[in-house]
Amino acid sequence: MKNDYSLVGVLKTLARWKKQIFITTIIVAVISIIGSLLMPTYYKSTTILYAASPTLANPDPVGGTDKSYYIYGTGEDLDRLFSIANSSEIKWHIINKYNLAEHYKIKTNTAKGKAKLAKKFNKLYITNKTKYDAMELSIEDTNPELARDMVREAREMVEKRAQDLIKESQANLISVLESSIDIQEKSLSSLSDTLTKLKQQYDIYDSYAQAGVLAEIVSETDANLAGEEAMLSAMKQYGMPRDTIQKVQAKVEGTKSRQESLQKRVADFNEGVLSIRSLEVEQSRILSEVTFEKERLKKLMASYNQQFSAMHIVEKEDIPNDKSRPRRSLIVIGFTLLGFVLSCLGVLLIENTKEINWKEVYAGK
Repeated sequence: MKNDYSLVGVLKTLARWKKQIFITTIIVAVISIIGSLLMPTYYKSTTILYAASPTLANPDPVGGTDKSYYIYGTGEDLDRLFSIANSSEIKWHIINKYNLAEHYKIKTNTAKGKAKLAKKFNKLYITNKTKYDAMELSIEDTNPELARDMVREAREMVEKRAQDLIKESQANLISVLESSIDIQEKSLSSLSDTLTKLKQQYDIYDSYAQAGVLAEIVSETDANLAGEEAMLSAMKQYGMPRDTIQKVQAKVEGTKSRQESLQKRVADFNEGVLSIRSLEVEQSRILSEVTFEKERLKKLMASYNQQFSAMHIVEKEDIPNDKSRPRRSLIVIGFTLLGFVLSCLGVLLIENTKEINWKEVYAGK
């Protein structure tokens, strides 16, 4: 057996089989045309969006300071949208809402059927990050209007879920603030009761004002007593009438009694004033904190009840006019070329193996 492996020999071999190669290639081309025409036509609807910054949902700061606003979210915010968009909750919502089991003709009365339905939808539900760091959400379907409707529903559900996550965080913070305010108000009430009892016990109503008044009265009483005692001493020295001296002496005794009463009053005041002032300081601190927390709660409640956007839409979904697949011309050209190449290889293989005694090869000779 003499094989000609030159290019000319190959071309001569192919030329002898040109009719068979041509027929085979035509058959493959016809089959690929028929097959591509039988394939369903899919249309893809797409929406492109950016994540909005969560700061848009933040309440205004307490105290009149300026609020820092950021329009666009960070990469973490975009990742959160991707996580939501690819969650089972979103996908099954769309599957159930548009009855895709019937649309795809898949029976879901078994776990295997449900898995098949989910797998089918996952192939048609696409989320990608564009080169400009935006999220592209697309859905393919044989019905262009249905594709548009499903993309719209998916986008709206993603935004709602993203808003709900922020609302849930705000609701938790509101609950914490309400609980904190309740505890502080109870503490304030208990503190006020204790303060009232102490003030009644020590007869203190305004510690700072009473301290000044008591100091002034004590000073005045001491001065009066000193003057009266000096007058009494002088009257005794100069031999004033006895009844006059007795009157002055009685006055001195009255002033001394008043002085003793004041000293006791001052002692009681000094005993309770430190505790009362300490409680008043604590009361003022808690009252200030409660006022601040209530203002925070008020602003947070206003923010919680206010609508905000979780995303910025760059391109809205629309009814696709052009099909996304199949590319029938590429399929036909590809299979036709593949048929031609395989035909040529088959011819060369036949020509180069026709003189081989396969029985001897099988026998190992």
